Amino acid sequence: MKRLTLVCAVSTACLLTACGGSSKSNINVTNSSTNTTIPVNATPPPTPVSKYGISFNTVIENDCGVAPIASSLVFHNEQGQAIETPVIKPDGLFQYSRPADTHYISIIATQTDSNNEKQTEIITINNVDDIASDLALGTVTFKGYQSCDCDAVNFDVSELAVTNSDYTLTGFSDNIILANSPAELTLCANSLQEKLLFIKNANTGDVRGGVFSLTDGNHIVLSDADFTSTGVVVNTTQHTQANEYVLISTNPANLVTREQSRYARFSDTPLYIFPNIVEQSYITSYLTQTMNEDEVSITIELFATNTIDDTGTSNAAEHIQISAQLAAAFADSGDSMVDNYDFGSVDQRINEVTFTMKWQDQFNGHVSWAIRGDTKGTIAELLFGNYLNEDKAQPINPSLSFTLAAYQFNGSYAELQKLRTNPLSSNEVKDLLAESAFLNITASQ
Repeated sequence: MKRLTLVCAVSTACLLTACGGSSKSNINVTNSSTNTTIPVNATPPPTPVSKYGISFNTVIENDCGVAPIASSLVFHNEQGQAIETPVIKPDGLFQYSRPADTHYISIIATQTDSNNEKQTEIITINNVDDIASDLALGTVTFKGYQSCDCDAVNFDVSELAVTNSDYTLTGFSDNIILANSPAELTLCANSLQEKLLFIKNANTGDVRGGVFSLTDGNHIVLSDADFTSTGVVVNTTQHTQANEYVLISTNPANLVTREQSRYARFSDTPLYIFPNIVEQSYITSYLTQTMNEDEVSITIELFATNTIDDTGTSNAAEHIQISAQLAAAFADSGDSMVDNYDFGSVDQRINEVTFTMKWQDQFNGHVSWAIRGDTKGTIAELLFGNYLNEDKAQPINPSLSFTLAAYQFNGSYAELQKLRTNPLSSNEVKDLLAESAFLNITASQ
């Protein structure tokens, strides 16, 4: 992994932040909405039952939906060399006996985006021996790039505006003042199954919500009778930092899987949950800051998620701290061509580390390569033969990201992988993700 310059810049930035060094802080939250031409609300094939050394299925996902994607599987030995010709599956469904000396596996999907540019995405599992002898990965998700049309759902608000003219309607891209709204509003549903909307009267404090199915038709008439659930204000007094963004959702993994959240507001605006119609709500605190170090642009993002009870109260989920230990871990990981990394001393909660490299070149187009593993490990100089040739590619616009994940889970990394990829009940999801934290640092030249 040729990344020493970026690693050194990251470690220096960590030291500056930990010691109170100045940096320009801002809020830059965007919703990823890459597209692909696939059936709306399509479902991937069932996760294969593992009777082999390795099993999984690959899908493409964006706001249009989910569908299978052709992909390739590469086995690497401990030195990083490709063991055999890549396994290619047009349907994305893998059930395969991996070679005995496999130490890493890489899954690769190549697409063409709406600008006819090549997009190559690679996911590498570091040290498969630490994961399980029977490697059942479940569904491996790649990002979609091509554009798709808006699957429009029209909301008729004329009746609602008559009975609630002094109210604001929330749930669309902008808050809608009903007295001034057009008779019909449009929402691009695409992969969404349902949508939470609520109305609010600032003068009386009346806040009421309703959940609307987006699969029963493309024309919904809203009336006062649809908003029957009383909103409960969320206590956000612990979220006071100027560059802090607070997200309320009904899906604890929305920041990981790119699923669209119900709604979001900045921390100085009242936030509401609706316990009567939503089984469980989550609060995520998001902090970000940017800086420049040695002509390298550094972006630091922190996420912390917790559950909210029916009274609007949540525990104060702690962010992973920027510290001298973190800076030292980054610096140590860039000391050699074969990278040894150890982030175990940074935060005892951390149980997964992901390195993501991005660049452009004339052979592979736009490349995103994520290598994920336990908190401690070794990454060799991984080679792909003719499939991905780093030596001749002459990368441009390189960037390197480190993501540290702290799930609420005390088992081994192998057990964590199985729990994440097997079908989960709602209680298991809550136990795994209710109190999670992520730290992401991206360095780009």
